[in-house]
Amino acid sequence: MRAASCALRRSRWRSRSASKRRRAAELFEAATGGWTLHQLRHTALTHAAEDGANTSTLLAYSGHTSVASLARYARVSGEALARWQAGRDPAARKR
Repeated sequence: MRAASCALRRSRWRSRSASKRRRAAELFEAATGGWTLHQLRHTALTHAAEDGANTSTLLAYSGHTSVASLARYARVSGEALARWQAGRDPAARKR
């Protein structure tokens, strides 16, 4: 009798737990406009890279230990790269 009672409690706990996870996922999707956590991670790292964060800062921020794995997350746009290069061009700074 006791084993059946424990199994019933576990079943109820799993059901409530799954329901809470589904509700949390619904709230997250509504709050982010359908973005996934993984996509937001990519976006945050890309923006940090475009804002000039150096490699060691990006590695610490992302928790990665390898530059190769970091490169999959932080994809700097051509426009951001052009802005970065223009800011470091000595001829452009004199103007």
